[in-house]
Amino acid sequence: MRGLYLFANLAIAWVLLAALAGAFFVQFAAGEPPCPLCVMQRIAMMMAAIGPCLVLLAAEQYGVTPRTIGLGAGLAILASLLGAAISIRQILLHILPGDRGFGEAVLGYHLYTWAAIAFACNIAAAGAQLVGLAWYAGKPPEPAPLARTTAAALALMLAANIASVVAEAGPAWKLPDNPTGYLLKLG
Repeated sequence: MRGLYLFANLAIAWVLLAALAGAFFVQFAAGEPPCPLCVMQRIAMMMAAIGPCLVLLAAEQYGVTPRTIGLGAGLAILASLLGAAISIRQILLHILPGDRGFGEAVLGYHLYTWAAIAFACNIAAAGAQLVGLAWYAGKPPEPAPLARTTAAALALMLAANIASVVAEAGPAWKLPDNPTGYLLKLG
């Protein structure tokens, strides 16, 4: 059971990181800077990834304990609820007939709709981990595969998002409602 928890947390963290990387791809490859709500969804997604990273890193030092799993799942659920609320707010802004939405659709849905789906799935996955605690028996510490790599990738994603927002907001530190480019000019 312990290995299943480690694998589940590793998979959840990397799925969230892949979603964030996909948003970066759309941002830079398609030339679509994120709006303020998109940035807030990215922040919530990074916060949701902290929960699984916490479980992975704690597994190396203390072992996978029910307390650690509960804390990681709780953080993931709270951050995902926040992200889902932001995503649903953006969906509702563009729900009127004739509204094309913000940005181009990816596989038929806008990124904020995909974010709402990702947050809902993350809530379900964290909830399943909490339900599974009834059958969990703690064991001594064991190395969690890719724990430090996952945490480093999350830290890199955080730094990249900060740099992206600074470049987009420029010296004004206010993101435009419908961004079309980057306000920070170097040189």
